[in-house]
Amino acid sequence: MFNKNFKSPKTVIIIPARLKSQRLKKKLLRKIEKIPIIVRVAKKAESLNIGKVIVGTDSKQIINICERYDVECLMTKKSHKSGTDRVQEVLSFMNINFDLIINLQGDLPIFSKELLIKTVQLFTDDRVDIGSAICDLTFDEFEDRNIVKAIVNLGKDNTGFALDFKRSLKTKKNSYHHIGIYIYKPDVLNKLVKLPQSLREKNRNLEQMRALDNNLKIKLVKVDSNPPSIDTIDDLKKIRLHFKKNNL
Repeated sequence: MFNKNFKSPKTVIIIPARLKSQRLKKKLLRKIEKIPIIVRVAKKAESLNIGKVIVGTDSKQIINICERYDVECLMTKKSHKSGTDRVQEVLSFMNINFDLIINLQGDLPIFSKELLIKTVQLFTDDRVDIGSAICDLTFDEFEDRNIVKAIVNLGKDNTGFALDFKRSLKTKKNSYHHIGIYIYKPDVLNKLVKLPQSLREKNRNLEQMRALDNNLKIKLVKVDSNPPSIDTIDDLKKIRLHFKKNNL
């Protein structure tokens, strides 16, 4: 599936952590088995030994929490409109040359090493600017506009270049649930944040359209399942129950 000569790239995992959240107030500070969500995510990322892990935030509260749990964290501007902008600012502070930057959401306390490794390995293909992941759509998700769908023709290796991203679909053909993890080459990330919002990005409220509309190539890999994110109080209750049942 992948180039055998592919050397493990030098990676950094940057977790953008904005304090304000629309549906669940200050969700990154909420606790799962007595540990804040943002700490859960950072510690999980650290345990995978894929690369340096750092949180970028606009909140002194998150800074204080990270310091308490020995998680590296940097204060960033409050004015950022997207997590990508925050990730790029963190990168700009670092005097280290990385091959790849992993943008990991701060509300994903459960994710697999396989997800990150498979997405990193997309860069065995020199044409790739941005790597991301997908999984199968469920019946309910097909009708849900909150679920972003990726349109892609997958090859035998379960990878392919994104053709489009949509919130609503007319057909399930070549359509998948887009998983919100992004991996960038440093020069691509620096270029992306300087580009103006594209029309399709504004209309669909999908930041990845800016990349496609500027001819950046997003390659996707299909994985078995979608890591559950925490957007509502019901999501949080389910995650708490999972951790409690499994003594995590």
